[in-house]
Amino acid sequence: GPQRVITFEDGSEIAAHSIVLATGVFYRALEAEGCSDLTGRGIYYGSASTEAQATQGEDVYIVGGANSAGQAAVFFSRHARSVTLLVRGKDLGHSMSHYLIEQINAIDNITVRLRTTVLEAHGTEHLEGITLCEQDGGRTEQVTCGHVFVFIGAAPHTDWLDGTVAR
Repeated sequence: GPQRVITFEDGSEIAAHSIVLATGVFYRALEAEGCSDLTGRGIYYGSASTEAQATQGEDVYIVGGANSAGQAAVFFSRHARSVTLLVRGKDLGHSMSHYLIEQINAIDNITVRLRTTVLEAHGTEHLEGITLCEQDGGRTEQVTCGHVFVFIGAAPHTDWLDGTVAR
């Protein structure tokens, strides 16, 4: 029929024409050494306008190569002294919209580092720096920074629906 019915564990039911399940996501974690210890203390998943003030005049690093990372780079370029976009891939065109790539290229304080990953995060109470690794040749470099924003994707929290709902 036209209705969908959800039956709860206690036997009660709700019928509706449509049902939205907001199951949330698991953010993919940056696997670099030290990152989990500094999450929320310099390493952030996603970005928030509340962090913009803290980045005023600072060097900011953004990990990721898709639209959300590019949009964050543009946003933080208005506040930070510099923004470095760390991209694992060999180009932005594979995962970022053309208009956004053009916008990033036009902003003087944004640098894009391709084929570069975070190897390690350093700091005690707050992030103090990161070690970068260039995939071409394996050269490493330690940079000073207090803010890293990570945009490496998320996985939907829907495993519990397997076999019950098509997903």
